[in-house]
Amino acid sequence: MMSLPVKKEPGSNSSSGPGSVGSMLEVKKEPGAGVSGSAGVSAKAQLASKVKLAVVQAWRERWSEIQWSIQLKKLLAAYSGETVDIAEILMQRAVVGSTPVSLILSYLKHSVLSQMIPFNTVLKYITEFEDFSRPHCVLALLHLAEMFGSKISLSPCPDSALQLMRTMLRLIHWLLKALLSCLQRLQDNRPNQVASEYFVIIDNSSRAISNILERRAVRSLMQVARADSAEEYREFEQCEMNVRGTLTQLSPASMSEDTREKINNALMLLSKMEEQQLVLGPVLEVLHAPIYPTISGLVALEAIFNTNSDVQPFVDQILMVSRLMKLSMPQMCLEMFRACFMGFLDTSEYTEDLQWATFIFLKLPHILSTMRQQMPDWDVAIQVEKGIDMLMEYSHLLDQTDIKQNYDMLSQFINELHRANIISEAQKNILTQKRLEQRSKLRRSDITGSSDAKNLSRVSHAESTVTSILKAERMIKSLDSDPLKTSESMVKVLTIMHQGHSFDMLRLAAASTGRLGDFITKLIRMNEFASQNSGEALRIPNKSQLFDITFLMITSIFQQSGVEIAAPNRENEYTLVYQWAKRWLPEEGRYKNCEFTVVEDQDKVDAILNLLLSSSEIAPCGRVNSWKELIMYLPYALQEVLYALEHKAFGIDKVKSIIEHLRRQSTKSLVVVCTAYLCSYMNMVGAVARAKPLAMLEFLTAPQGAENKQPVQVIIDNIVFDILPEGHPQRPLRRYLLSNKKLSSEIMNETLKESFHRGWLTMCSLHTLEQLLALRGPDWFCREMVEHLLKQSHIDDMSQSLSLAFAIMHLDLERLTISLLQRVLPQLLTTPQTNTLTDPRGYCLAKLCVLSVTATHTSKIGQKDVYVRRLHKRTVVEADLEDDLDDSETSPAKLRKFSEPQLTFSLEEFNLEALAEKEDGEALPTFDMKEPLNKALVNLFMMMNTILLNHSLTPRTWFIVSFIQEAIKCGGQHTRFILQFMPQNMLNQLMRSLPGVFSDDHILHICDLSTVSGRKIAAKAICNNTLIPQLDIFD
Repeated sequence: MMSLPVKKEPGSNSSSGPGSVGSMLEVKKEPGAGVSGSAGVSAKAQLASKVKLAVVQAWRERWSEIQWSIQLKKLLAAYSGETVDIAEILMQRAVVGSTPVSLILSYLKHSVLSQMIPFNTVLKYITEFEDFSRPHCVLALLHLAEMFGSKISLSPCPDSALQLMRTMLRLIHWLLKALLSCLQRLQDNRPNQVASEYFVIIDNSSRAISNILERRAVRSLMQVARADSAEEYREFEQCEMNVRGTLTQLSPASMSEDTREKINNALMLLSKMEEQQLVLGPVLEVLHAPIYPTISGLVALEAIFNTNSDVQPFVDQILMVSRLMKLSMPQMCLEMFRACFMGFLDTSEYTEDLQWATFIFLKLPHILSTMRQQMPDWDVAIQVEKGIDMLMEYSHLLDQTDIKQNYDMLSQFINELHRANIISEAQKNILTQKRLEQRSKLRRSDITGSSDAKNLSRVSHAESTVTSILKAERMIKSLDSDPLKTSESMVKVLTIMHQGHSFDMLRLAAASTGRLGDFITKLIRMNEFASQNSGEALRIPNKSQLFDITFLMITSIFQQSGVEIAAPNRENEYTLVYQWAKRWLPEEGRYKNCEFTVVEDQDKVDAILNLLLSSSEIAPCGRVNSWKELIMYLPYALQEVLYALEHKAFGIDKVKSIIEHLRRQSTKSLVVVCTAYLCSYMNMVGAVARAKPLAMLEFLTAPQGAENKQPVQVIIDNIVFDILPEGHPQRPLRRYLLSNKKLSSEIMNETLKESFHRGWLTMCSLHTLEQLLALRGPDWFCREMVEHLLKQSHIDDMSQSLSLAFAIMHLDLERLTISLLQRVLPQLLTTPQTNTLTDPRGYCLAKLCVLSVTATHTSKIGQKDVYVRRLHKRTVVEADLEDDLDDSETSPAKLRKFSEPQLTFSLEEFNLEALAEKEDGEALPTFDMKEPLNKALVNLFMMMNTILLNHSLTPRTWFIVSFIQEAIKCGGQHTRFILQFMPQNMLNQLMRSLPGVFSDDHILHICDLSTVSGRKIAAKAICNNTLIPQLDIFD
């Protein structure tokens, strides 16, 4: 006799029928039955014994199904508070021998269909029968399994959704094992030696699998089961693989074509279950537009504002955007290449030409090489060749670039790709020849014989830019060599490089190839060595020249790339030039504090004053015996001169003679040091007190003839630009400068209107937006951009504007994203009902939010430093202050409470308890409490969940649906990152408000199947989704 254990099914409950409570039946005790202890146990045993006797009596007397039901209910009515597993008792007596007892099976079938016994309980006992050597019993159980498995109700579910999911997995696994057992029997014996019942088992099991898996909800539940029971699911997959392998080894004559077709249909449904993946559409798409504004904008930002960064963050962003836009690799290459040539046409300054030249000739091949390393399966040569072929279709763009630069730009780019081993020699020759054929159609006067000196010099500079990285490497090697032997030649090389645009070219080349940090470290090391006045430094010839030229070069790099470019090397922090730059060099228009502490050595200040008042050379001597002391004490001496002028101890002529003496010195670094101090002093004092230091500054910075073209004048111009009043004759001219005759909001609206209409960012637009962001901050900037974006109404215009707005977000990606989530979006969601969030505007805003979060998350994955733009980052002081706050144990100041706490942000801490109700023993999610993006997403989802509790359909509701839908489209780790902050009850709220809004595939992506609570919610939502027609509003 079959022995099956009696188990209570967890989570089961009653549905209908007297005395039915889940898988166990409630029965009444007879009068006088015990109420506790051993009496209770005997009552339960007595009930089970009577049920077994009733089964035997029913079988002997051949009761009908109705009679059995009536007698059973009478028996149960005599007991109260006791339970017994009737399904187990019936199954034990139905499959005793080699053939099943059909009458008892009919009782079991009637009990299930009349809902006295749940489907789930009977299927459990069926799957525990594994004696496939009794084919008649197997056939009987197959009949019940097919009937109950295909007719089992998923909504409403009489048992817990998780228990149902596990039962369905075991049922299909049992059907596969029955099928495999029969196929193996056919493999071991001849077909005529196998009983016909086994062929029937093959047909019935295959048909049962097909009938059960035809329901999409069952296939979705199987995906949840994969995460719930990994070991059991692996056994199920192994069984399926064994079925496939055994079937392929059977000869065609071993079974009929109809039987084989049934097996193949069942296996096809199993494969379909494995391949069940949500087809994700593009998150970002540009309808009917000739270019893709996002990639074009990212390339322009990288080439102009991010020259000295590593290529890895840019590569991550480009690949992420291409994946979300569903772009092919050739199309992605085309967009990057075309953006470079569009940038060349838009420039009007030589420095901008250099920036684009170093980007396309040096940095872009490095970017492609990095992509090839990240994607080994990507055939970079073929994809790049296709991209260049597509680029040549825009011959007008290429011709205009060649005419403007008086150079074959594309051919040079092709040569650089070949040099970087991106394309082969044969590909280079084919592409070059094709471009030569295109250029042959141009007029000779357009491409040769230009009288413009700039264009003529541009050709040579473009050629030298190609080899600038080699110059940088040779320079670094020479700086590592013995300074005593090479200092004289080094001074000559550095002097030549510092003239004209040669140093700009070298700096950009080093930055584009990621060697700028190493290069400036070598310069700082040499400058520090030349500043000393002891040991081997005394033997260096031309020491003053070496100190001066390296000081100016380092200062120029600091102005372009920031002082933090030298911070990674800790040795630089103790050097003269680094300490002076941190103390005095202005950054981003912010001047340093010029208040002095007590002078450590007044004698040194007096010695420098004597040098200023005398006609001798201003150089280390006497008490001031090194350049370090001279540079650090010079501002103190200049302050004494300034105080003497203010108190009329010195006349203006005397001060002018002192300054003229300074300017005559061959060491131009002294002028830079004095200029930085005077600007800092003017920035601190009031308007009345500025007159005399301004007069000194005018004397100090007045240009003299050819000095205007010297690099030192460029350094001085950058220092004085923000301190001199507008209209001052010595204030340097800037091409890109915000107008003071218009409000910043007017400038922003005009710039965005022109850019959104055009579809790409010009150089002027880039600089204008960059200055507006620096002037007004990310909150204002993001609010203005979103408001302008939501003014659009046509879907084509909105898609183009959205793509460009996403590129603009990369001006300062993390801060603008936080502003969008923390400030702009809550304001829109809490505003009284307007048309602002009505689709397609709300749909477009949801895309922007998800794209920005995904881009910010991408910038943080595997990156040591956050992906930020130059000119939009924390200053060194801010970083130090924030580090101090992080290290301190003091709690932050409390923020005031708002009037509507349920719709606002809790900026102080996470409320992790509100995210989900976890199962017993399951840990709460762990998040980085200091990460602003995590805080913003947690509170945003809490706000959206509160909105859904109103049970009203508004544009805000559809915005929430769109937000989740777009997050799903991101796929992979980005989807999981965004939706991990979604409260567990939020899905139920959405599906209650909008039944059918999410398909089963959507539910599988929304819920976190790695947790018990996530699987429970997913299974329940899938079951509730079975009787609801899908809306398919996003497909």
